[in-house]
Amino acid sequence: MAFKIGAVYRITNRYLEIIHDKDIFSKPISSGNGLHIVGMLNSYVSIPLFNSHNAIGIIFEQLEPSKEREVLFSPKANVIISKIRLIGTFNPINNTFKRGVDYFPTLDSDVFTVEEQQLEYIYNSTIKADSATLQVGSDIYFNQVNINADPNILFGKHCAVFGNTGSGKSCTVTSILQGVYLDKGRLLNATNKHLKTIIIDSNEEYSEIFNTVVGEMSTKPDWVVIKDYSDLELSHKDLSFYELTELLKEDSPNVIPYLKEAVCKLKKSTNADHKVYFEFSQLQVEIEEAVPKKPNGGKDEFTIGFLKHIIKRIKHFSADERFDSVFNKQGNSIEDFLNSSTETVLILSLRVSNDILALLVYMISKSIFNYKSNPAHRQKDNILLVLEEAHRYISTTSTDQINNYYIDKLAREGRKFGVNLMVSTQRPSEVSNTVISQCNSLIVHKITNSRDLEFIRNTIEYDDKSQIDLLTSLKQQQALVLGEAFAFSSLIKIADANPLPHSETPKIFTLDK
Repeated sequence: MAFKIGAVYRITNRYLEIIHDKDIFSKPISSGNGLHIVGMLNSYVSIPLFNSHNAIGIIFEQLEPSKEREVLFSPKANVIISKIRLIGTFNPINNTFKRGVDYFPTLDSDVFTVEEQQLEYIYNSTIKADSATLQVGSDIYFNQVNINADPNILFGKHCAVFGNTGSGKSCTVTSILQGVYLDKGRLLNATNKHLKTIIIDSNEEYSEIFNTVVGEMSTKPDWVVIKDYSDLELSHKDLSFYELTELLKEDSPNVIPYLKEAVCKLKKSTNADHKVYFEFSQLQVEIEEAVPKKPNGGKDEFTIGFLKHIIKRIKHFSADERFDSVFNKQGNSIEDFLNSSTETVLILSLRVSNDILALLVYMISKSIFNYKSNPAHRQKDNILLVLEEAHRYISTTSTDQINNYYIDKLAREGRKFGVNLMVSTQRPSEVSNTVISQCNSLIVHKITNSRDLEFIRNTIEYDDKSQIDLLTSLKQQQALVLGEAFAFSSLIKIADANPLPHSETPKIFTLDK
């Protein structure tokens, strides 16, 4: 049932102001889903229009009249003022909602609360009948009202999840993926899923999120593959010669010829870009062999001197076992997964230092781009690449070739090849602007860092700046959703994840029982 809570007394191009009696405003009402305060902050209101439609708005600010303005409300000065941001128009005849407002309410128009059933229609207004629907959460005040997203947009274009550590960010990623791949009853009107997912799990949080738990036994589904950095194969043979020089941080015209000669000799080819595997540790030997000898048979020490840098880097990569997946392996785990007819999710547990992680992510993203940009693979399953803790390896300041290049390329061009990103980070201001700017849908949890808040204000399209101000006070599991996949930007409670990722806050102090 809708309640009248006030009347419009001021109209601007940006918002409306309504006045309501304190007694009505502060009265709790039963909605069939618990008690709620009439006209509370961030709640929805409905205002009748002359064409039998209703303007729908959100209360974003409330205040009592100042002394200077009390004369406006005399003799009834005991009132509350609410500012309303209009978000669209609801047609109560056919229960349809349209974003944007063609006609504004008039002064003195009555203002009503919005019924739960109307809220359900409004939240689901972008979802067409019999089209795929993914429930991502519920209204924060009416938890029986589901908030749905269009999964073809959420996963067909790039999306991002932001939030401080402990705000529920990893649980949100888990909840969304479980809603897609597990029988949770949250993915509707979708009998076929043409989606493969690769998760960059840099903190080893996601290894059991798809498991079936019975008692103390946890069983991983056959369609889930888990690899750590020691199992991964991303051979250096797939690096171009230019990429190799970037990796070795070498651009000296005095050194490049020796490196190229050594690479061609090991590949037994005149083309240094040929994808031929060779023993990477032998590169040092061949570079030294290429140094001209003196008449007495000894090596030219001067030339050896300016080759020391590149030789040292080659020794570094050859000796460090953490780089084995690139410099001591011949296969390509990403291509094997994408070619598999039985494997659907690949979880890469890459708990390594940032420099190694950046190289691994570079090789992974390059493999995905090269695979899906091949016309022979265009019609295969779409790929969702989940970038957990993205700020660690997609830096906004890095100029290294071995870092953002292919991720940026996937952000700009991946959609047309069937590759999409889900970017998860607690520091959005430190992630590549190219990547963030291409995200069409966002789920934003609590953020308190002023730099990140300012970045969100300046980078992301939103309906009203007051929405960003809400981010500092959100509870765990609450989030602001906005973008193309959702009907409009709104506060929601994310659906529970089960099993949970390994991201719980540790208990430091406990009580013996």
